[in-house]
Amino acid sequence: MAWRDRLRPASFRGIPFFIDTSQFTTGRRVQLHEFPDRDNPFPEDLGKNSRTFRVEGHILGDYWATKDSLIEACEQEGPGELIHPYYGTRQVQVGPVSFDEDTLEGQFLKVTFLFYEAGDNRFPKAVDDKQVLLENSADASLAAVKDDFDNNFTILGFAGFVVDTAREAVNAAADAIEQATEGLVQTIEEIADLAFSIRNLKAEVNDLLQSPQLLSQRLLDSLELLEGALGTPEGQLRANSTLFTFVGNADADFVRTTPSRIRQADNEEIFNNFIRRAAIIKGVVQASEVDYDSVQSATAQREELVDLLEEQSLNTTDDTVFQSLGNLNAQLVEVLPDVDAELPNIKTVQLTATNHSLALAYDLFENPEAEQDIIDRNGIRHPGFILGDTELEVVDVRASS
Repeated sequence: MAWRDRLRPASFRGIPFFIDTSQFTTGRRVQLHEFPDRDNPFPEDLGKNSRTFRVEGHILGDYWATKDSLIEACEQEGPGELIHPYYGTRQVQVGPVSFDEDTLEGQFLKVTFLFYEAGDNRFPKAVDDKQVLLENSADASLAAVKDDFDNNFTILGFAGFVVDTAREAVNAAADAIEQATEGLVQTIEEIADLAFSIRNLKAEVNDLLQSPQLLSQRLLDSLELLEGALGTPEGQLRANSTLFTFVGNADADFVRTTPSRIRQADNEEIFNNFIRRAAIIKGVVQASEVDYDSVQSATAQREELVDLLEEQSLNTTDDTVFQSLGNLNAQLVEVLPDVDAELPNIKTVQLTATNHSLALAYDLFENPEAEQDIIDRNGIRHPGFILGDTELEVVDVRASS
């Protein structure tokens, strides 16, 4: 086949024209750095240069119709298809185009194009970091909850039994924070720091009760140490969840008969709510960092925390606390489940006959690696003999792949 026989007729957006000369530009973008007293410059490679096609051509034949169609094609927005005799089919963005006409040449129109190879629009796009927004909302909520406690909790000027009840609540909270680590993997140094903090909290409780601002901060510090004592978000969330329904004096029966009795009951409610809200807020952030095995488990965790936040929102008369918890709730719904994590779904299957777990994994998903998850998820004691008519919960492996 001759060289000319391989050339394809030129066109842009389907409008034909003839190419006279063509210039193709490519290469690398280079920034040349030259330094004083240095003979050799440094050429910095900034990436591939834009591919450009400078084409000079002409049109013949149906002069007016072809000319009008070509002008319209060149003024159309966005990339278009260029068929180039030497470079084949290309998606290009047309640049400046000039049309040169000469009366003496009659129906001959000379055209000069500048084409840029089209690419994806990959400019940086400003997007909100949902995790950062969640953490900022959590910080704002903690600050609001602390202010609410600082402004409303007091023992000053009240009877001794008010002080005693408050002291018992603080000690109960200290014990609950320390016991929250039981059964979880702990980091040795941080668990020692937590134990030291709890001992000091109990030892200084009488002084701390005189200053709600100091007391609330020491309790928040202890919760921070609790978080640090557990190595994973899963462990941190499990520990904090033991405080979601904290009650300082579970057996107390407060009767609002005198100003001191009213203060005693109010302090107990204020203190309990403070511990619960702080633990829930921290739990929201921890829940957003957990690696979930399915959409359902992430959604269930979200719904539990949403209910807790809504309960606390309805249980406050402080507008700032109400608003901050509402904002945190909204951020939680945005973050969990994480749409970018591509979590698998869980489905329920009903066995029609007795089966082996390995055979079941293959029958359901054609994936023997799913066997262990089936066993663990359903607590199967005898994997080689799963009775028929058994209902099993399984992760849909194929849906997640």
